[in-house]
Amino acid sequence: MKHLIYILLPLSLAALALTGCQTEEIDVFSTDDALVYFQRISYTTSNGQEGYATNTKYSFVGASEKMTQVTFKADVRLLGKVVDYDRSLKVVVDKERSTMDEGIDYEIDFDTLCIKAGTNKTQVPVRFLRNLSFREGPDTLVIRLEPNEHFSLLEKYNTTNTYNGNSDDSNKMDGTRYTFVIDEVYTCPDGWHTLNASNYFGAWTATKYIYINDTLGFSTDDWIWINGAGSKITAGRMPYYAQHLQKELQRRADEGDPVYDEDGSFMQLGENYRVDYSKYIEQ
Repeated sequence: MKHLIYILLPLSLAALALTGCQTEEIDVFSTDDALVYFQRISYTTSNGQEGYATNTKYSFVGASEKMTQVTFKADVRLLGKVVDYDRSLKVVVDKERSTMDEGIDYEIDFDTLCIKAGTNKTQVPVRFLRNLSFREGPDTLVIRLEPNEHFSLLEKYNTTNTYNGNSDDSNKMDGTRYTFVIDEVYTCPDGWHTLNASNYFGAWTATKYIYINDTLGFSTDDWIWINGAGSKITAGRMPYYAQHLQKELQRRADEGDPVYDEDGSFMQLGENYRVDYSKYIEQ
């Protein structure tokens, strides 16, 4: 696959006469080489510099509760010639480096992956399924390219397209692996305490926090409450917010579609805004 050639470096006519030619080995790739590698362009500058990455990080924090999944794609590129036929691509899950479970945390189809005729790149789509495990901490999925009858691997390459002369691996990245890191880790915002929100909404839980934001149209940034300046959430409207939530929770309870909190109990609000779930208790 990899071939060595020699470049002749004439030192001087006198030196040539005495010592001949000096040789230097450099690595080049023949036209028959076909190497694949993961690469995402992470940034570009006005002078044409590019930075590369082989990872994607995402948090469901702040996403609507209706958002049950998200799809990200790992970019695969080809170093080699383009051909006029499809070439299958071999990708596997690196289980030793992954903490996610297929079918629970993600879905992926490796069987249809290929670099199509006339192209020099493709993508590996992965669908991530929102679930409570992401609230316990970041989960990781690592996928790995493997060689097959069509492709070898470009195992390392520079993190940017700017040459810096380093001969070690300090500025190189692994082109064979792509890492996804997904989480949904919530913390009770300072604005919750400042506004005494527990008096109106009851004890804070991540599930209740998501429901409140979805129902009232709040974002996580709205809870950054600094003396109320520019905030969408105001102390004077807290009773209104609680009344609106109570009516919505009660409506759903009355219609047989109660809202459950994080521990599986019915979602409840503050003392003056209680939702009546007595019909479920009686049953």
